[in-house]
Amino acid sequence: MKKIKFTTLFLAFTITGFGQVFDSFLQSVELNNPRLKALQKWLEAEEALAKTGIYPDNPEVGYNYLFGNSNAPGNQQELEITQAFKLPGYYTSKADLQRLGFQQKQALADREKREILHTARTAYFNLVWLHKKEALQKNRKDDAEKLAALMQKGFESGEFSKPVYDKARIYTIGIQTDWQKIQSEIDVQKKYLMQLNGDKPVDGITFEYPVNWELPPLDSFLANLAQQNPDMLIAQLSIQKSEIEINNQRMNSLPTFEAGYRSESISGQKLKGFHAGVSIPLWQNKNTVQYARLNTETSKANYAQQESELKTKVAALYFDARALKNSYEQMKQIMGEEQVTAGSLELLQSGQISFSEYYVDAEFIWEMNSKLCLVQHNCFVLLSLLKSIY
Repeated sequence: MKKIKFTTLFLAFTITGFGQVFDSFLQSVELNNPRLKALQKWLEAEEALAKTGIYPDNPEVGYNYLFGNSNAPGNQQELEITQAFKLPGYYTSKADLQRLGFQQKQALADREKREILHTARTAYFNLVWLHKKEALQKNRKDDAEKLAALMQKGFESGEFSKPVYDKARIYTIGIQTDWQKIQSEIDVQKKYLMQLNGDKPVDGITFEYPVNWELPPLDSFLANLAQQNPDMLIAQLSIQKSEIEINNQRMNSLPTFEAGYRSESISGQKLKGFHAGVSIPLWQNKNTVQYARLNTETSKANYAQQESELKTKVAALYFDARALKNSYEQMKQIMGEEQVTAGSLELLQSGQISFSEYYVDAEFIWEMNSKLCLVQHNCFVLLSLLKSIY
């Protein structure tokens, strides 16, 4: 029940507002990612392996045929069937150990799956950021080209000097180059996203951030961390395995029994009977039980340390995400829809502002818009990282 409540709370800030396209993309990654496919096959093999070796050893069947001679007339035949076994508690504890070991492998696979999905979400967010940056750069490029045309006209009329005109041309070329570079980065990132998606095309995806998401209280993370995080689950399973190992080693130190059937025939006589035996672990090392007890204490200490470190890490990421969110909202409110317009060019043309003043204002607006996009991107990447941990 706790897991369901937390999942609902977490989705409220990580997925609320994501379009169906984004959800479909993540589902496609889960189905088509080569590493996730390999993990699924590995788990199927490990599940089968966990069910082997938990039963008594195979019975042994022996048959002897001895030829007679002058001193021992008649041939002799011997048949023996034996089965060795330990007390039942040994096999149940061994089965429990292998079951817990498989659950640890499931948690390992879940951790790697979370990392892969975080990588896919990050690549998706990178494309959202690059598309937004491309749109800003496109407006900037258009303004720069208008500026270059204006400066050329002014230079030809003698209004602007050659050095000022050259600066405007260099400024425009630099912006055009940056715009082309962003387009190349988008192509590279799309190819990477295709690779994560099993080389399935991603051209039809609309890259948009989620809307109307909220960070839940930090207590919601920390209170349920032990039940949700794969590393914490692995540590808990290690404690359980260590505790069961104590009983398993204790049962292993007890005698092994043999029971069976035996028959013998010679010179027309036939004898039948039962076979019974016991293997006494007289020379067996008794420290295995003590080692299992000490290993349990070690596992508990490791769990406490790991829990403390993970909570500290989650709290730091949480505060970073909240700081980025607040910073983004404040910057967005200040920036609004502000951008360099044709009015600035008119002011430049009329001589009310210099090229240097225009350049400073244009670069400031560009840097602030770029930073706004980057802060928004980093915020969502942090949220994705939190999701991969939780």
